[in-house]
Amino acid sequence: MRSLVLLAAVALAAASPAAARTLPKVPPALNPAKAYILVEYRLLKNPYGGGLPGARKTMPLKAGLVFARYDPALGDIRGMGKARANPVAPGEQAAEGFRSKPLAKGAGSRLFLIEVDPGTWVIQGFGGTSFSLGSYTFELAPGSVTDLGIVTAEPDWAEGQDPPDMGSLMKSAFAGPFGKSPDIAPMRAVFRPRAAGDIPLPAGIPAAKVRPVEFVPGAKFGNYLGGLVNKIEGVNAGLRKPHWTSSTNR
Repeated sequence: MRSLVLLAAVALAAASPAAARTLPKVPPALNPAKAYILVEYRLLKNPYGGGLPGARKTMPLKAGLVFARYDPALGDIRGMGKARANPVAPGEQAAEGFRSKPLAKGAGSRLFLIEVDPGTWVIQGFGGTSFSLGSYTFELAPGSVTDLGIVTAEPDWAEGQDPPDMGSLMKSAFAGPFGKSPDIAPMRAVFRPRAAGDIPLPAGIPAAKVRPVEFVPGAKFGNYLGGLVNKIEGVNAGLRKPHWTSSTNR
């Protein structure tokens, strides 16, 4: 099974010879043949801080959203599974993973601008979690900047699971190999529109070219990331009080 997943990942990468670009700065002019994704990540509070002097308040952003081209009619990622007969055109990209190159930084957030090919895209996952059980698609028009707004991604803990904290970390360290293995959970992601207090639109991005995203829910596809699976909103959302909250607004 793992071999099949690896082969699928290789095939997806081979179908995208023209890599997308996560832009560290606003280009002098938008490429009219490309489309742009604007998204701001809220940083999560550090659950291991425990009030320790010098402990960082937020977790570093080491993973992020994974995007892929999607075929709504065939119900899968283009070139894969049920949409194998509809790969992207030669020279176009089929997927775009997370690259830690923020365009701007806030006290509790990071803003990214990503250049991709126009078309129908799906939020394939976050980090190693695939949202194959149900995600959002959205359309990207040539020469436009689509603002996904603000995303908060956190573990989707199930009832009875124990989110890690400094106490559990120390207990595990003292127990060594005889200690309980830490619980793991898939990620979930929640979006909201950009508002006052968020990172403002950077200078150089024409406001007339920016449009808010129009998400279409219910997209399903194969688990080509090969890790945990979830719905984008989280199958456990609402079942328990969240433990890993995002940092406060600036």
